[in-house]
Amino acid sequence: MPNTPAQPDIHLVFPATEISVRRALLSLRASLKALAVDDLTIGMVEIILAEVANNIVEHAYPLNVSGTVTLACTKAEQGLRFEVCDQGRTLPGGEIPSKKEHDLEADRNQLPEGGFGWGLIRDMTTMLMYKRDQGRNILRFRVAFANI
Repeated sequence: MPNTPAQPDIHLVFPATEISVRRALLSLRASLKALAVDDLTIGMVEIILAEVANNIVEHAYPLNVSGTVTLACTKAEQGLRFEVCDQGRTLPGGEIPSKKEHDLEADRNQLPEGGFGWGLIRDMTTMLMYKRDQGRNILRFRVAFANI
């Protein structure tokens, strides 16, 4: 996957906090609407980026350590290209966690807390890749337009 262009259609930088993630998602939604992206695709993007950004907030930055998240999005003919960066901890093992299979027929009380996010991200994106470069986590992926 080529690098995200120097001038993405959307570029957001926000603090790695829960409230900032919510605000960034609202801003992203408005920006995607302005780019004439369909509602179903916007909904998928919100799920994906909520998972990605909340993982950064919860796991990349240790308690009492502030940090930022940088999000770039470029609209292409078949979908959207994303790059999300932070300077937090490296992903465990230096790679994207594998998808975990869960018994969804189990009693609600038996379902694990967490472990679903990376499966959703993997299922809803293409060309998903991660690398650590000069102290930065870089996650890139594509989301196809839902109306194609």
